[in-house]
Amino acid sequence: MSSRLIVLGLAALFVACTSTPKEESPKAEIDLSTDFPVPNSPLTKARIEKRIADLKYQRGVTLISNLERLANYGDVVVPFCMDGLKSEVPMTRMGCAWVLGRVNNPAAVPNLVEALGDDVPFVRYEIASQLGNLGSRAGYSALVMGLEDERVEMRFKCFEALQDLTGNTFGYSHTAAPEVRKVAIGEWQSWLARVDDEEL
Repeated sequence: MSSRLIVLGLAALFVACTSTPKEESPKAEIDLSTDFPVPNSPLTKARIEKRIADLKYQRGVTLISNLERLANYGDVVVPFCMDGLKSEVPMTRMGCAWVLGRVNNPAAVPNLVEALGDDVPFVRYEIASQLGNLGSRAGYSALVMGLEDERVEMRFKCFEALQDLTGNTFGYSHTAAPEVRKVAIGEWQSWLARVDDEEL
């Protein structure tokens, strides 16, 4: 899946829909220029915590770069991002979900499933998408529901994730007229019911 595009698109939308002024990022007190994962190292811990704390200030290429640097820590970053799923900041929760999916550690699945009820749609869709990337079907329902989102950007992200994860389209287009989308969504819902039956 094009996770890079999902995060960039959702981050851009979040900025556009936020009316509060942008906060100034505090100056880094930790040198992040030479990141390297050393398990149980206080410096590694401090660097990871700093990168996660900075997610709420970042957008675009800066955000993507930071997320990729976090993912490069591999399994070392997993517990930090699990904690990040509980942050009060939506961008932090979304970023941590993306990193967990990118690291591809199955241990993250229960935490992502628990976070799947997030009240913020773009966070919920990212969590659902990353669950799919980790081989879990738990997020499929949230993605299918997202096909009805009132925002075209959200519909696109959910459809892109479902198409990448399943190879299906069922004739859905995020820009189609509501009555046309309704027919395709019915097909997705029928498919979801079949998937759910398979798991029983």
